[in-house]
Amino acid sequence: MNCRSCGSNSTVQFLSLGRQPLANNFLKPEEVGKEPLYPLDLVFCENCTLVQLSDESFVPRDILFTHYLYASSVAGGLRAHFEQLAKTLSNLVLKGSVVVDIGSNDGVLLKPLKALGMSAVGVEPAANLARKANEQGLDTLNEFFGRNAVSTIVSRYGHADVITASNVFAHLDKIHGFINNVKLLLKADGFFLVEIQYIADTIKDMTYDNIYHEHVFYYSLHSLTRLFERHGMRIFKAEHIGTHGGSLRVYVCKDNRIPDYSIEQLTSHEKELQLHRLETYQTFADELMKRIGELRNLFSTLKQQGKFVAGYGAPAKSSTMINSIKLDSDVIEYVVEDAPLKQGLYTPGSHVPIVGPEVLEQKPPDYIIIFAWNYADDIMKKLEKFKKQGSKFVIPMPKMKVIE
Repeated sequence: MNCRSCGSNSTVQFLSLGRQPLANNFLKPEEVGKEPLYPLDLVFCENCTLVQLSDESFVPRDILFTHYLYASSVAGGLRAHFEQLAKTLSNLVLKGSVVVDIGSNDGVLLKPLKALGMSAVGVEPAANLARKANEQGLDTLNEFFGRNAVSTIVSRYGHADVITASNVFAHLDKIHGFINNVKLLLKADGFFLVEIQYIADTIKDMTYDNIYHEHVFYYSLHSLTRLFERHGMRIFKAEHIGTHGGSLRVYVCKDNRIPDYSIEQLTSHEKELQLHRLETYQTFADELMKRIGELRNLFSTLKQQGKFVAGYGAPAKSSTMINSIKLDSDVIEYVVEDAPLKQGLYTPGSHVPIVGPEVLEQKPPDYIIIFAWNYADDIMKKLEKFKKQGSKFVIPMPKMKVIE
């Protein structure tokens, strides 16, 4: 296949996680067992170093995003993250500046931006989430970000001082058209802020659960730099941030402002990790299969011992882990999820019922596997009384551990 960024045919597959369901395709009872499965394979481009889904693994975006069950505002950690991001932006631009958030979800960033005096507008393709945001008075266009959205925003608000894309940039299929539209919407002295899960953390910490069909691209700073250079844009600042188990935030401009020292620091870090070499990813894939085997053996043992196992947290990324390990409702009786949108549904592929927190009280488990492992500390504090009653916690990543 040709690389979606540079067009080169120098792509090599290094990982296959088999056929998997769509990670956010949580099922109604009548849909259980009827969901489609797709290959989940990654390739590495030896020309521009970008990691991406194989052509066979690509799923059209309208299948994935026209109805979406992940509401960002439900997660307290993410709310705090976006509140802090809004403060950061307010320190960089004048009050009243036009800030456009692409993939704005339920308005989790728009709300604090508006409170800080920004002219904030969102673009969100999921009708249910866009409606929720608009009902809160958060201006949101219900469509994919394209030329029509650009025209609408310019006519209503003017060109953007800042455009943000938090955990949506890696989801795109027509990446070059997207960047062209960003350039059309952005003021000459504005900037584009992108947050993406960082391939350096995935490789270093073996956090393979962020690999799923929504994520077409798995960026390093180097591969991002090469992409934006093709469009006459430059990354002038980069930050390694903690969201989603490790993310990269970059600031991109159309002018010739001087790059921050952070670019040199992260570039050196990536060279140390050898993210430019195919062998690094092949080694990752080999080690990953061992990690999956360890988790599979643990749950096989617990099942043989007749232990009662439940899960906590049903983020999309839990689907990759569950289906790679081949867990199902024979092993995990239920998954607790705080988000009401997912309660009463079933996990994709594995068909485990998703329930509210009250079920823990009714049927306390012997073991609780924390699928939302990046919030493990907060979750364990919340579940302290179950630990005192004898429940044990399994934290599957970055390295599996059982806490008694």
